[in-house]
Amino acid sequence: MLQVFVFSVICVFVHTVLVPQLVGLLPIALLMGIISIQPTSGFTKKAMSKIGMMFAAACLIVGVSSTFFDTSVYVYFVVMVIALLVINFLMPQKYMVITMAVGTALFFLDTSDMSVPYWVVLIIALIDVAVFFVVVRLIVHFIHIPIEKMIQMMMKQTMGLFQKELQTMLVKGEKGRPKPLYGIFVQSQMLIREYANGKNKNEGHVAIYQKTLASYLRVYFSLTTISELDQYQVSAIKAKDLASLGFQNVPVSQTEDPILTFHLGEYVEGMREIRTSLETLKGGQAG
Repeated sequence: MLQVFVFSVICVFVHTVLVPQLVGLLPIALLMGIISIQPTSGFTKKAMSKIGMMFAAACLIVGVSSTFFDTSVYVYFVVMVIALLVINFLMPQKYMVITMAVGTALFFLDTSDMSVPYWVVLIIALIDVAVFFVVVRLIVHFIHIPIEKMIQMMMKQTMGLFQKELQTMLVKGEKGRPKPLYGIFVQSQMLIREYANGKNKNEGHVAIYQKTLASYLRVYFSLTTISELDQYQVSAIKAKDLASLGFQNVPVSQTEDPILTFHLGEYVEGMREIRTSLETLKGGQAG
């Protein structure tokens, strides 16, 4: 990802060449910046506010503990246990993990080369990360994939994942795991909402994207139902329909499962709708 590469080069250069005294803060600034970089400027802005709060919380925890206690593994253990209990009720688990990771790095940060009190080091770390948050915003603003192109890329990738999931179930006879794919749908929904609220939106394209979301749900729920079946008895007609989507070597059964047949029909129609939407967007027929 070009954004991450550019940010990493700038961050490493500043911390090692321009201001080598800050080299100890390099891993922290690098981590905070990279996890802040999201597919679009809108996503990055939302992520940065949450990550900034986590970093400030980590500095506060470490700052308070270092003021009253010595820096040792025993103090670290007690402080982290208490912090985990408190933070567990204040933020989602993924943010809690990042807070603890940053707190650990700050707690054991080697400040022997810095002739300033530890609390000053924490303030410098806060300023350092804040400055590189600005760098992140600039990079995402000037070096980015257009949001509409991002949406269409995700549409194609999701179609491929849907097909791979069903192929695994019908051809290999393995239990499917379509539920994680719902996260991709949610991200697509957020991207479409951001595009729809943008200044450069195409109303015709927005309508197509909204329609495509309904098709995604149609395919997703059919996949989820199919994955819960004990066996897959595919009729010759449905095997032919699947072949039109690129499925190969789907076993055909003499007996037909009506539940499977219905949901395969929903799956095929949903995938065709998504494919039609992509072809319409590619041909520029909308808007």
